[in-house]
Amino acid sequence: MLLLSYLAPYINPGKFLLPAFLGLAYPYLLLLNLIFVVYWALRIRKEILISLVVIFIGWGHLMNFLPLNPRQKPSSEPVSAQKSFSLMSYNVRTFDQYNWEEEPNTLDGIYKVIADEAPDILCIQEFFTANRIGFRERDVKRRLSAYPAYSIYYSMKTGPDSGFGIATFSKYPILKTSRIPFDNTLNQAVYTDMLIGIDTIRLFNIHLQSIRFGQNNYSFMDTLSFKYSNRQFEEVKDIGKRLRDAFVQRAEQAKIIQNYVSDSPYPVIVSGDFNDTPLSYAYRRIKKGLHDAFRESGRGLGNTYAGDLPSFRIDFIMHSKDLSSKSFSRIKSKYSDHFPILSTIEIKPADSTTE
Repeated sequence: MLLLSYLAPYINPGKFLLPAFLGLAYPYLLLLNLIFVVYWALRIRKEILISLVVIFIGWGHLMNFLPLNPRQKPSSEPVSAQKSFSLMSYNVRTFDQYNWEEEPNTLDGIYKVIADEAPDILCIQEFFTANRIGFRERDVKRRLSAYPAYSIYYSMKTGPDSGFGIATFSKYPILKTSRIPFDNTLNQAVYTDMLIGIDTIRLFNIHLQSIRFGQNNYSFMDTLSFKYSNRQFEEVKDIGKRLRDAFVQRAEQAKIIQNYVSDSPYPVIVSGDFNDTPLSYAYRRIKKGLHDAFRESGRGLGNTYAGDLPSFRIDFIMHSKDLSSKSFSRIKSKYSDHFPILSTIEIKPADSTTE
């Protein structure tokens, strides 16, 4: 099963679905094989080679999951001298508009995280405004006044000053912004061209297809007892269908994003909520020709989902070879069902990008 999970990034789930499900289960399949390694080692049996060989076949996937980078050391150079900038990607879960977290100060907490980290560029998914004090678009802009440039795209408008969408805020001038069309979904993507010093960077802020579990799905998974019944069978089928549909839609959306990335005349950054793991077709498709900032400069497991389901790394920052990631961190803030991620990106000198 672990070997089959390695096929997930290479097989379009629209053509064959099983590897996509096994790719989602990769951390657990890996853990199970590590348990077998320990078991056979204690018994001094040659069967230890079975799991060891299978684990090493997937070494590249393991490094995406748990990179072995040295601990980051703060640079003594000022950021401006490094031609560096910091970028945060944060799915804010509609600024907790519906009080999912059941905390009275969630909105202020989200803004405090952003203010404390003070990224130069901020990519927000599940951006939400409403005709209520504190949630109006002008209120959001006021709270994020450190960012004079911004682009906001609503995939659903609920009023003249309210809606659901995606937003990019920047301390650097924005030259152009454009929507990337996804069909039949509230999920969305945009790209924004920014002038950083004398360099133009094209930043993609993306939110790939959500699974859209209902409350009944979450309740069922919380109380699952694995006792066969018609109701349980129907619930399992419904969950499987939602996962299948999301896998297939993300695969199509990833193709669209990858085409836009390959056509970019500028160095590229792709950041956002992929709703998929590093062992997925969507991840591999978008990553083609790019570097994963977490793989390049992150440490530990790096899981970014903080909701009710098992946690996976589903939020990413990627960049083209013209750039490099000097640091990567996950901010363990539970004001949303996603942890914000932050990377310091350096623009390489022109003569170094041919390496």
